[in-house]
Amino acid sequence: MNWRAWSLRSRLSVSFILLFCLIGLSYVSLIFWSSDRYYDEITQKLNRSLAMYIVNRAPLIEQGVVNEAAMQELAGLVMVVNPIVEVYLLDADGRILSQGVPADSVKRAQVALPPLLHWLAEPDAATVLGTDPRSVTGEKIFSVFPVGSAQEPEGYLYVILGGERYNTLGDSLKGSYSLQLAAGAIFALLSFAVAVGFLMFSSLTKPLRKLSLDMHKFARAQQLVPASSENTLALGRDEIAHMSQAFHAMQSRIEAQMHSLEETDRLRRELISNVSHDLRTPLASMQGYLEVLSLPGQKLTEAERSRYLSTAYKHCQGLGRLISELFELSKLDAGRVAPKLERFSLAELLQDVMQKFELKAKDRTVELVFQVDGGLFQVDADIALIERVLENLVDNALRYTPAGGRVTLGLKSGVADIQVSVADTGVGVSEEELPKLFDRYYRVARSNVESDQGTGLGLAIVKRILDLHGCNIQVTSRLGQGSCFAFMLHAA
Repeated sequence: MNWRAWSLRSRLSVSFILLFCLIGLSYVSLIFWSSDRYYDEITQKLNRSLAMYIVNRAPLIEQGVVNEAAMQELAGLVMVVNPIVEVYLLDADGRILSQGVPADSVKRAQVALPPLLHWLAEPDAATVLGTDPRSVTGEKIFSVFPVGSAQEPEGYLYVILGGERYNTLGDSLKGSYSLQLAAGAIFALLSFAVAVGFLMFSSLTKPLRKLSLDMHKFARAQQLVPASSENTLALGRDEIAHMSQAFHAMQSRIEAQMHSLEETDRLRRELISNVSHDLRTPLASMQGYLEVLSLPGQKLTEAERSRYLSTAYKHCQGLGRLISELFELSKLDAGRVAPKLERFSLAELLQDVMQKFELKAKDRTVELVFQVDGGLFQVDADIALIERVLENLVDNALRYTPAGGRVTLGLKSGVADIQVSVADTGVGVSEEELPKLFDRYYRVARSNVESDQGTGLGLAIVKRILDLHGCNIQVTSRLGQGSCFAFMLHAA
């Protein structure tokens, strides 16, 4: 199982159990090791004079010859009194001359002398281990005493303390009742510690689990995490990983919102600047013409008076249109506009829109073309809002199309949708500017076109209205060749 997929409570509990087991094993190992060392040290110190007593009981080597009878008698006596010892007679080089154990059980014929000499020279030395003749590599505590002269000994009496019988007895005691009782007590203590640890960690991590669950619910409600992670907590996912995921998701959302707010604020300032300019210019013009008309004694011909009034009226219309667009966009952004669906004919609506712009197209010497394959093209939509979309698109196309150009309105039936398109042969838009066309307050800067006098709100209004109808608008454009705006409406 994946460790990272466990809950924090489970991970802490398992870690606590492993740590407790490690400490327990270390403690038991230390107790056994220290008890063995303590036993070896005490046993060796208590039996320090054992070899000397045996040597002093009878001569074991006489004129270089081993007194085998005395050796076997003393070795048998000592091993009867203390069954865990083993007696060996060594020569001056450490070779075994005689032993109180069966010869076939001896696996090494020589005993290393340096530990023996060190033990003899240092009466207060700590535990010293010597060669175990009945083991290939083992070492045991011992007692040793020189045979003959201490300065030039003929050999050494080497007594192993805790020999083979001691090992056999120790192995047999491993299954004793006392050890089983101790093992049971350790297991019970471990189980108690596990239960206490689990309850303790459950209590400590409960606020964290609740906080993680609350953050996960909030992240799902805000669509910051995928819906597939709904049951992740129930499956035991790490709470900290959940909180980290939710935190990074919220961090990304906040950063995106801050960037959006900064961009909106920049566009708002740009809009205020553009609107101020667009309002100041016609207001100043109207004020100038009206001042001329209102001056007493001013002699103006009827044609001049009519021209001044017409110009002032034109600027007044422009101001009214600008204010109307701002008000309309603010309502769309605030969500205060709900489409009123009704069934109508798109073909008839496009013809009405064309009639509204025929005079303007004629004045600009731009050809208006209506392409339709026949039929009424019935749809269910808000006719007033769709009419507003078409008006903005056609007006935008006329303002961007120079004299002698063409604006085409088209309808095309699909499987379940009807495509509406408004194409022109105007100045076009670069690929870098296409993604920004429907941003609020964005205007494509072009010289010698009427669009530079607008506010850039028309296409933003189009985008909001089509969003209300669940439609997307597509734009294709090439510089110097024109643009085409197309969107789909569900057929009735």
